[in-house]
Amino acid sequence: MLEAQKIRLTDYLDERSEYLTQFSKEAIAEFEKIGEEALKGLDEADARITANIESQMLEFEESTELNRQEISNRENELAVFEVQMEDDRNEGLFFKNLRKKAPVDIAQAKAEAQKIKDLTREKAGGRARRYVYFFFIGLLSIGIVSAIAASSSTDWRKVAVLFAILVALTSQFIYEQNMSSEMGTTKKTNNDKENN
Repeated sequence: MLEAQKIRLTDYLDERSEYLTQFSKEAIAEFEKIGEEALKGLDEADARITANIESQMLEFEESTELNRQEISNRENELAVFEVQMEDDRNEGLFFKNLRKKAPVDIAQAKAEAQKIKDLTREKAGGRARRYVYFFFIGLLSIGIVSAIAASSSTDWRKVAVLFAILVALTSQFIYEQNMSSEMGTTKKTNNDKENN
């Protein structure tokens, strides 16, 4: 009887051992699947963040290029206008070269260019733009920390890319803030001169 119970107990323990082994294998597989899905989600979020940053930088570059084109167009229009004025003035004269060409008003052209530069600097120092930069810098910092703390097998290439993007974004933010503060200092100096 004891032998029979011992055999039954051994069979029961073997069966439970197999069940627990199978359960642990399934649990490990489930944990690995959850980890892979989390990494995949992080990669997708990283791709979205990078795309957003690139689109913001592209918008800023496009607006700067539009401002440059506008300055160039105004200079061209000014040159065409001066030629037209000279032609209209000389129209009907026998000796068209008797009159001298009017000099270009360089001060006015510089004033126009300065207005456009000031407008660009004002846009660079806007509050909404600053908050967007803070949001993306914080998001990148969280991404870097979570990538480092995620597991012992950290993908350092991903961390390096995120860090490079963070450095580029931070330097762009600092540059824009410097432009904005320079403009604020210039305005304050001009106001002080006007008040005196």
